[in-house]
Amino acid sequence: MDMRDALTEVKQFSNDNNELDESLIGLLRTTAITVNVAKTIQSGKKVQQQSRELKQISDRLKVNKTQDDAQKTIADGFSVLSDLFINIEDMIKRNSYISASGGLFSDRTYNLLKRIEKKMK
Repeated sequence: MDMRDALTEVKQFSNDNNELDESLIGLLRTTAITVNVAKTIQSGKKVQQQSRELKQISDRLKVNKTQDDAQKTIADGFSVLSDLFINIEDMIKRNSYISASGGLFSDRTYNLLKRIEKKMK
């Protein structure tokens, strides 16, 4: 194949603006997935940290001697537990975004691939 044949083939397959649109949509979908995976990992690390913190609070609660100390430790535990639930909710929400992004415009992509296959034959 020489340069002229290559140019002819590129011209033949690049005349459709839908292909460019589809590429941009694919890039956006990949970016959305990447960002949400990174944020999910960050939230997962926070969940691990807060779980360890809750363990430390429970150990502190075991050695508290007075009622006031126990109440303060319990209040600290509820505060950390609240943050933990918020981070778990964030992880679940971002996993939903990832799932939705994976299927976004997949029917258009499938149709475009079918058209490209037909043109190649």
